[in-house]
Amino acid sequence: MEPDLDTLAKRVRFIRNEKGLTQAQLGKMIGADQSVIGNLERRNGKSSSYTEALAKALGVNLSWLMSGSGDASSETSDEPVNSEMKQSDYVVVGGNTDYQLVEVPYKDLQASCGGGYINLEHPEQKAMIAFTVEFLRENDMPIDGKGLMLMHACGDSMGYTIPHGTLMLVNTSEREYDNFISNKIYVFNADGESICKRAFKNLDGTVTLVSDNADKNRYPDQIVNKDKFYDFSMEARVRYTFSKQ
Repeated sequence: MEPDLDTLAKRVRFIRNEKGLTQAQLGKMIGADQSVIGNLERRNGKSSSYTEALAKALGVNLSWLMSGSGDASSETSDEPVNSEMKQSDYVVVGGNTDYQLVEVPYKDLQASCGGGYINLEHPEQKAMIAFTVEFLRENDMPIDGKGLMLMHACGDSMGYTIPHGTLMLVNTSEREYDNFISNKIYVFNADGESICKRAFKNLDGTVTLVSDNADKNRYPDQIVNKDKFYDFSMEARVRYTFSKQ
């Protein structure tokens, strides 16, 4: 007897059980609380803002998960993907995976770990790099890849933390000036120049930009605010670096 899969909730529950996942495990895979999955299944929901992420996490065709029509099988192969494989124009990062790969744009952008770097207004996209869901989830990044971008650091003000030429995976969704996390590294825009610094929020509303380079004569701490920089804004948080060995 064929299972009744006439709603999104039933399809999610069916595939989740097929894969032996708990609601908590599936919730973690899509970056949500267990209650999101519980509410969807319990209320027999017919739609969800997490549908795309659920399709990727469960390894099923998005169109099938949304409508129930067509083939449930994911468009990607069921075979685990090897991290050394090159898929068309990109390299896979993150080891073997049971899920659909997540593409992240690699753009010709640089953030100065020093005084500042002016990027082109419309930077060229150099390539697409594919990440596994497991890699993104392990490093607390969105598993659908939204907001993620790869760019380079230039200069040596960040010392051994981010050496010159380091490839950085940044999240452009984390750029709220009033809600950033102290002691994390961010990319800022100051008068059109891109800079990369560790940031600390002060009680008076200013922000102290700190270089990890121990030479404070060359790279002193800077206290900045919106008045000091006519066009000062946060562009992204640095979430992962690929340093040269």
